[in-house]
Amino acid sequence: MDTKQATNKEPDLQLYQLDNTDKQLLQLLQNDFPITTHPWKELSHKIGLSEQQIINRIENLYAKKIIQKIGPIIDNSKIGYTTATLVALRVPENQVDTIAAIINQYSDISHNYEREHEYNIWFTLVAKNTKTLTQTLNEILQKTGLNQNDILNLPTKQRFKINVNFRLTDTI
Repeated sequence: MDTKQATNKEPDLQLYQLDNTDKQLLQLLQNDFPITTHPWKELSHKIGLSEQQIINRIENLYAKKIIQKIGPIIDNSKIGYTTATLVALRVPENQVDTIAAIINQYSDISHNYEREHEYNIWFTLVAKNTKTLTQTLNEILQKTGLNQNDILNLPTKQRFKINVNFRLTDTI
């Protein structure tokens, strides 16, 4: 999975004003991305801009980190990953970057974040079964030098929602 986030604390947030065209484009990217050989061209027809103007706007929004990623949302259970958990680790402040780098080596881990809390690193882990999930968590503890008292393992009981869509326009 390539949805890992940096574990550094958020820098001062730069806010941007979006014009109506950017809002419309973002709305379409969230809710109605065309699965065609020329998606930018199709979006250009819906918005009334040229294909190159759409590409330029997307590049600009990406450069400003308004768009973080354009990609699929995969249902892990449909490809054999039937077990998932939210994990919180209690990590000494001077080891956060080192331990985050260890965690980020695992392809089955996503959403690795630092939080201001006693348990200051949080991430999600998916696995094919509980045994594999437990083995991965034990391996992480071993590699990081943390112990069982430094981990909260919060297994998924029921999944309700996996994404968030923002309503940016009333028209789409």
